[in-house]
Amino acid sequence: MFLPTPHDAKDAISKYAGFFGMVVSIAFALNLILPTGETFSSTPKIVTVILISVFLGWLSFAIKNNK
Repeated sequence: MFLPTPHDAKDAISKYAGFFGMVVSIAFALNLILPTGETFSSTPKIVTVILISVFLGWLSFAIKNNK
């Protein structure tokens, strides 16, 4: 998934940048959506949001288009 060929540096950089950009945008959106309260205090909410965004980003890059 994230292991591009060694001779293709531009593809590797764009793939990693796309993944991290997706993780940041998903984390920001989930941080705005999820409420902060008794069940989700500040730190567990941030950790949960980051984990969810990493797994969603990984899943979106792991899905292959079958043509």
